Amino acid sequence: MPDRPTDAVADKSSARSPPSRDWYVHEWLLLLFAAGMLLFIYFVARHEADLEKSEIIRDAALIEQSITRKLEADQTFFDRLALDMGDQRFSSEEFDRLAGKRAIDSGYITDVLRIKSTLEVTRHAPAINSLETVMRNRAPFSDQIRMSSFPEKTSRSTYSQPFRGSNGRYFIEYAAPILDQARFDGTINAIISFDALLEKSAPDWTLRKYRIVISDTDGNGITNAEAINLESGMHQHTLPMSLPWRDLQLTLVGAKPSSLLPNLTLSTAVLALTALMVWTLMSLRKQQRMRREAELDRDRVYLQSISSLKETNDRFGTVLDSLDVSVYVSDLQSHELLFCNVQLRESFPGVVVGQSASSIESGFVISPSEQYPAAMLITADNQPGDVFKNELEHRATQRFFLTRTRAVRWVDGRLARLTTLGDVTDRVSADRVRQTQQDRLTRTSRLMSVGEIASTLAHEINQPLAAIANYVNGCIRKLRGNGNPDPTIVAAMEKADAQVARAGAIISRVREFVRTREPERRAISINDLAKDMAQLVESDEESRALHCVLSLDDTLPKVFADRIMIEQVLLNFLRNAREAMSHLPAVDRIAEIRTRRVDAGMAAVEVLDRGTGIPADVAGQLFSPFFSTKADGMGMGLNICRSLIEYHEGRLTFEDNTPTGTIFRFTLPFDEGQV
Repeated sequence: MPDRPTDAVADKSSARSPPSRDWYVHEWLLLLFAAGMLLFIYFVARHEADLEKSEIIRDAALIEQSITRKLEADQTFFDRLALDMGDQRFSSEEFDRLAGKRAIDSGYITDVLRIKSTLEVTRHAPAINSLETVMRNRAPFSDQIRMSSFPEKTSRSTYSQPFRGSNGRYFIEYAAPILDQARFDGTINAIISFDALLEKSAPDWTLRKYRIVISDTDGNGITNAEAINLESGMHQHTLPMSLPWRDLQLTLVGAKPSSLLPNLTLSTAVLALTALMVWTLMSLRKQQRMRREAELDRDRVYLQSISSLKETNDRFGTVLDSLDVSVYVSDLQSHELLFCNVQLRESFPGVVVGQSASSIESGFVISPSEQYPAAMLITADNQPGDVFKNELEHRATQRFFLTRTRAVRWVDGRLARLTTLGDVTDRVSADRVRQTQQDRLTRTSRLMSVGEIASTLAHEINQPLAAIANYVNGCIRKLRGNGNPDPTIVAAMEKADAQVARAGAIISRVREFVRTREPERRAISINDLAKDMAQLVESDEESRALHCVLSLDDTLPKVFADRIMIEQVLLNFLRNAREAMSHLPAVDRIAEIRTRRVDAGMAAVEVLDRGTGIPADVAGQLFSPFFSTKADGMGMGLNICRSLIEYHEGRLTFEDNTPTGTIFRFTLPFDEGQV
């Protein structure tokens, strides 16, 4: 604000009435502006045409890839179906159900046929059409013979050439060989409609945006052929299709012809803007005279308000100085201090008006200016907005302040930042003490509950385990008493007996753990333990499938450890690996178990998976009690594993695997008599 209002009025008067020659400059600038607008329209039109060409090339590749992916997925399905049929894994009725469901779900597979090596059709699904109708819509007989002889000779699948059905539509036929113990037993053939394949593969927005044509290299249309012969000037792009047959091509035709003019809205806006500039130039002369008269009236009002402004400013300062909170006002852009009350000067000695507000805010963990930038404090029409509150810690004094920040219109009309600081250190300290006590009480209660549950389960499960062991041993004795028992059944029962014994040992260890008894440590082969656990967790069941790869150091001495405890740790790692890879196909769920020497006294065991890895925000809490990323998890598995390894004088760590997944690692000491 100027010290002398009369000087400010004189400065404003001297800035009026620009020289008249500026008007001629404005007129020439207007002509240049109009010419520039015309050039702008031209270049925008060129740019739009280039964008349309780039888009149609990109979208054509997208549609072609989508068609290829769907056909590749169908090939995998029918190859697997043929393999299962050859191994007689399901009945003919189950074939009808699986094949019919695949055809209906796809929307473009019309029929799936079970064909013998004699070309006889024994089954077809879905049973919507009669067998006579299906046969009329099959590939030519010469192609049928080739689709039977080629798989018989090579044991590989094949496609027919595109053919026209009885309804005039084009189809292709896929044949997957059925091998019964390496003997060719016919094929499973899927009949695919080109029209439906294109409709299901192309995204909906591409069907609205383009006319899509599939044709052969001679230009003979297979789908939507009439689209190529529409009005001239349309954007279009053709590319060969990456399919088992190499003589088809995909063509995309734009929905509108190309034009040298950009869209009508942009052209109208540019012309309207040019007309507005002309009208503005004509009215500026009249407005200049009116503005000069208005400024004179405003200056008179300004001189009259100076005296009342000083009185208002004094009352404003008196009210703020009487508050028991620190208050300061800073420029919204430059952060210059415009006002600070007495309480703030006492709390922050050395602060004066005219300094930067950073002299106050730099002591906070995060300053109000950084947390609430100018854009957050004002509305879209450049007016003061909402009030923002937060509790911040002042590093120098280690005290907490409740800050309230908002934008205000300052006395000179500019936007400023009003910030109040209320000391709430006592309340924050009390809240922290109360929360700490509550956390300790909750954790103690949970640990007591876990101990009681573990003791109860160990006691209750022991008796049914003993009964199971007796039944299993009785079955083994009866099988061996029959004279010629099936060795596979006896072996399975012996494994079951071993697992019952192992479960009993685990229960005993749980009871000993609850009773805080000393576990039994002895010299064991860590390689043999890893092999046993790999056999235990491996499964061919789809939902529980896991394949273990062993990379073991055969030169390792025996380690000094409790076998049951280490089995529990390794089993927990392998289960976690299987869950981390649950999104992968069953054949890709591979966990690698490694053993190696760390140094002269320690061995390391590592479990590597190919899962999604551990997010950074989870890694810090992974070993915390009761923390789990699973919906039904208790959050105790990894915490107990770490306790077991630390009891063995080892360490449990983890790191990211390359390219994806996680590596869990623990170390164990060698048995002193083996080193």
